[in-house]
Amino acid sequence: MQKAIDLHYFLCSVIISKFKGRLCVGEMEKRSLFGFNKYKILLCLLFASLQTIAGNKNGSHHLNSTQLSEREVTVKFVYKIVVDGHLNSMRLKMVLPDDIKDRQTIESIEYSTEPDSTYKINSNNYVLFKFYDIEKSFKITIKCKLVIYNNIKSKNDSTNFNLSRYLEPERFIESESPQIIALAATLKQKTDIETVMKTFEYVKENIHYELKEAIGAEQVLSSHVGKCMDFSDLFVALLRANKIPAKSEFGMDVDSYDSNPLHAWPEAYLKKQGWVRFDPTTGHSSIEHDGKNYIMKIDNKYITLSEGRNEPELRMRQYQYSYFCTRGSTVSVKASYDIAALE
Repeated sequence: MQKAIDLHYFLCSVIISKFKGRLCVGEMEKRSLFGFNKYKILLCLLFASLQTIAGNKNGSHHLNSTQLSEREVTVKFVYKIVVDGHLNSMRLKMVLPDDIKDRQTIESIEYSTEPDSTYKINSNNYVLFKFYDIEKSFKITIKCKLVIYNNIKSKNDSTNFNLSRYLEPERFIESESPQIIALAATLKQKTDIETVMKTFEYVKENIHYELKEAIGAEQVLSSHVGKCMDFSDLFVALLRANKIPAKSEFGMDVDSYDSNPLHAWPEAYLKKQGWVRFDPTTGHSSIEHDGKNYIMKIDNKYITLSEGRNEPELRMRQYQYSYFCTRGSTVSVKASYDIAALE
């Protein structure tokens, strides 16, 4: 290792000496200017490779990043309101995709029926419909065109300057639980990225999927069984117990679904890359290890609908409704989703 470092310093000194010789010319010609830039670029490359060698010598991990990858997607949300009798009044509320930096861009949203209001809470986009005096079934269709992508950070993310709320325990994410803390201690590694990957592997390998009501991190750790939201809760709780910011996301998996694309996954915050997405339920990770380096992967298969495990409006549901009807009448809502994605 030391010989490699010495060789780099030797090459740098040779270039510098040649570079100085060029500067001694009284009037720099165009070819001299070209030589100046050529040596300058080569010098920068040598210093960069020297820094990588020194970093590997000190046991640090180099994290390579991928470039921005875009994917056009159209999502059709269909809500069939089935009315048997007389519906006096009804409120139907849902969360729809919104612009998220480095994740997705909304191109258009079309409504078959105009909503009564749209509003945002934190980073989530909500739509509200109100209906009165309805005596027959009807449906609402919402068509959303968007571009999804994942632009991995190459430097510190200054947009998330206050990360304290992503370190605190909350309902379903019991990072203060003695059982969670004890397990987190066994997963802690020398660096944050190593700890995150160790935690991801643990949740992926030790929790088994079962479609049922979500039970939260503490209970899923005891039962080792849960749905996607439980996988996410445990992952987030373990990272928060190790003082690594993490959060829950709710949305859609564009590729892996049959009739229901709704899905939940966690994200972890790394200082140089910002928020990085993981999916311990399916085993998908935005980071891979090639035996030497950690490599960021293109990740454009998810549509984010809402952030926050306990967001107050829908609590990680896509929609909810309430109604008042005459005695003997019944009302129900059936939702379906159709996704068309360009490869």
